[in-house]
Amino acid sequence: MSQLITAEDEQGQRLSIDELRQQLLVLLFAGHGTLSSALTSLCLNLALYPDILARCRDEQRQLAAAGLSSIEALNSMPYLEKVLLENMRLVPPVNGGFRKVSRTCEFKGYQFPEGWQVVYMIGLTHRETEVYELPDQFNPERFESARAADLSRSAHYTPFGSGMRECLGREFARLEMRIFASRLVRDYSWELIESQDLDYTVIPVPVPKDGLKVHFKKL
Repeated sequence: MSQLITAEDEQGQRLSIDELRQQLLVLLFAGHGTLSSALTSLCLNLALYPDILARCRDEQRQLAAAGLSSIEALNSMPYLEKVLLENMRLVPPVNGGFRKVSRTCEFKGYQFPEGWQVVYMIGLTHRETEVYELPDQFNPERFESARAADLSRSAHYTPFGSGMRECLGREFARLEMRIFASRLVRDYSWELIESQDLDYTVIPVPVPKDGLKVHFKKL
C-alpha cells in the first residue's frame, strides 16, 4: 500500500484516491480471495478422499523423521505437490477471464473480429476429456512431473492464467499453499459436518455454498 501511495509516473503524477481504492481491491481479491478459495477446496477434497489424505500425511511424517530443514522439506513433497496441482485443476481459484481480440481470427469455424471481448474458461479447459481421463475425478497421479510440465506448456492447465498476463503472484501463492497444506495434514484431522451444501458457487471465487463447515482436531 505504501508503494502504491508513493509511486509516481514520468511526469511526477501519483495515483488518485479512487485509483488507489481500485488497486487495493484488486490486491485483496487476487491475493486473499483466490488463495482462500484454493485452500478451502483442498480441505474439502482431502476430506472426501481419505486415502489421498493418508498418503499426504505419511509423506509429511517421513520428512519430519528425516529431520530436513524447512526449505529442504518444502522442496521434498512430490506427492503433496501433485495433490495441490490436481486440486487447482478440479477447482481453479479463478474460473476464467476476459481478453480483447487483437486481430481477427478464426477458431473451429467461428470468426472472432478484432476488438471483440472474449471470455476464456479455465474450469472447462481443465475438464477436457481429450486431455484428462475421468476429468471429474480427483486424481493427483495424473500430475507426474513430466506430465505436469507438458500440460502447462500446452495451455491445458492454466489455474494462474497463461501468457504475458499470467498471475504475477503464482510462485508466492504456490509456496503459501504448500506451507499451509503441509502443516494442516501433519498436525490436524478434520471431519465434514453433516447436512451442508457442498456444491460450489463460483462467483467471484469458488467456495461451497454453506462455506464448508468442519470439525478440526489437533493430532
